[in-house]
This record gives sequence, C-alpha cells and structure tokens, in this order.
Amino acid sequence: MKSKYIFFVLIMSTFFFIWGLGIGVYKWFPYSYLQNAKQIFNLNKKKNNIKDISIDDVFINKYTKTIHKESVLTKREELIEKIIIDNNLINVINEKINDKSERITTKIYGNKINAILTYASEQKNCLRIYIQGHGGNPFSYSYHNKLLKFFVSEGCDFLSMSMTGLGINEGSFSYPSRYGLISLDKKMAKNHKNYSFFYDEDNPKLDPLTLFISPHYKIIKSLTPNYENISIMGISGGGWYSVWLSALIPKIKFSVSYAGSLPMEYRKFEGISGDWEQQDSQIYNYVSYWELYKLMTLNEKGKINRQAILVFNDEDNCCFFNPYVQHFKLKIDKLNWKNFKVIIDENDKHIMNVNLVKEIFKLNK
Repeated sequence: MKSKYIFFVLIMSTFFFIWGLGIGVYKWFPYSYLQNAKQIFNLNKKKNNIKDISIDDVFINKYTKTIHKESVLTKREELIEKIIIDNNLINVINEKINDKSERITTKIYGNKINAILTYASEQKNCLRIYIQGHGGNPFSYSYHNKLLKFFVSEGCDFLSMSMTGLGINEGSFSYPSRYGLISLDKKMAKNHKNYSFFYDEDNPKLDPLTLFISPHYKIIKSLTPNYENISIMGISGGGWYSVWLSALIPKIKFSVSYAGSLPMEYRKFEGISGDWEQQDSQIYNYVSYWELYKLMTLNEKGKINRQAILVFNDEDNCCFFNPYVQHFKLKIDKLNWKNFKVIIDENDKHIMNVNLVKEIFKLNK
C-alpha cells in the first residue's frame, strides 16, 4: 500500500512538473489566464503605490541639457551603420494583391518581412504607416481597421506592418551568430529575446536590433520617394518601432507612438520594463530614449520641423501607465521641447483610442 502511494505521488509530481514547465515555456493552459490575473494584480498594486517613484531628477535634468542637435545628428548616422543593412544586401519586392492593395516584402538573412499597402481611391500624395505591437496581425484589431478606413477615405495610402516574428511576419526565422546559424521555429520566433545572439561576421558592427528595424526601414525607405506627406503610428511594440523609425527617417514628418516606450530610468518599475528589444540591446549603451525622442523632431539638417507625440493610457492594463507616464509627462512639459508632446488618455485598456488619433492628426495637418 505504501509503495503504491509513493508511486502515485511520483506520478503526480512528474505530471505537475511537466505541466508547469509547459505553462512557463510553451504557454499551455492556463497561461493566458495567469497573465491576465497578474496584470490585474499589478494594476491594483500600482494604484496603491502612486507616490513611490524613486528617480534621480537631478541626473535627468542635467543629462537632457547636454542633448544638442549636432551630437544626435551624428548619432543618427552612426545608428544607421549599427542597425541598417547595406542596400546591396536587402531587396524590396512589390506584389499586387488586388486593385486596392499590394504586399511589400523584403528579406533579411533569407527571412521574409511583409507589409500590406492599401491604396486610397483619391490619392493626395500622403502615406500613413501603422505598426502593430506584440498582439501580432494589425488586421485583427478594430482600431487598426477603423484607422485604415479613415485615412484611406482622407486620400492617404495606408501601410500596415507587424513586428519581426509576429502577425503578418509570423513563421520560422534563422540568423547568423558566433555559434553558427541559429534557427527558430514559429513559436521561438515570437519570443524576441531569442534574437539576442545575432552576429554577422561580415558586418560585425551590426547590433541584434538589425533583425527588427532594418527590414521595416528598407520597406518604408522604398516608398518615401512616392509621397510628400508621410506619418507613422504604432501601438505597444509598434509604438517602439515608431520611435526608432521616425528617429532614423527624416522623411517621416509626423509620428505618434502609442503606449510604446519610456526612458530607461523608468524601466526598473514593475510593468514598465518592456520586451528584450526595448531595453536589453547593447545599443542602449550608446543612445538613450531621450536622444531618440529628440531625433524624432529633427530633419536631416538639424532643423526642428517634424512633429512627434507619445500617447499613453493612464490605467493601461499592460504597460506604461500612471503614475510613471504622468511623471514622464511633467518632465517633458518642463523641458519644453519644440514639436514634442506627451498626451495621457483616460483608458484602462492596452488599445488605441481611434477618436483621439483622428483628432491628433486633424490638429497637426
């Protein structure tokens, strides 16, 4: 009887160990429910600790005063060398889907990155770029579809994009490393920390962020000669993309990053950290988010003639919420940077407020 009991305990222990491993690594049931519960717990927790913001304001004030257009313009050029593959190594292919849209594809180390361009029936020489975050496919979100319909009706072509490894870019992914070729299956490719081992011995200066930014950069750059008025917007990880791409491409005249980033000083707080690409790349030892924000407003000659807006949801149930975004907004307001603004919307979900986005664009025509 005792041996049967021990055997039963061993079997159950093994079962729960494997199940726990599956939940943590492969996101088996009830992974999504646990994540939702964690978000709710963190949301309640942050509400109870609204005064606990230990940030060195003196350092931030001193550091931001040292950011000058000459230095960040130099960094823009050097960042392009660090994360953008040479034009000869990456091509862009346009494939017509129907009379209203086309698929734009580029390859990076043999991996396809896609975008969908939807045409406006009455073209006004403007392009609106939209990038979805970790949610994946932009066409699965009503706010994307509503914005697409709105801007196309306004006469602007609309470019829909996903992050690397997600949404319309979902699939296996391989890249060179110091340890040989690394091949990620579809599930592994969704986890962005799995790209951190990237190393190209023929281009040793390239940072792993190359795998994220270079393809999107190339697709957008291929379209810039066709439009006079170009804007970009994105939510969550797509908001992070919007910051980087706007900082690197001066032809983008207006940008809206929605629940997409905060400076590193805020990353120590729970729920503010973000995914691998947002904080763990070595590139952030070279450039700060403060500098990227400044670059979003500077053209190629250093003139501040571009508009940039960061939007946050005050009670976001995912990331970048109050009191931290309010603290950040106060900092930006005191800095009084020309053409750079922070807006905090009243919303307890990790979504875009379509009406707010429309108003923002109407006010910045």
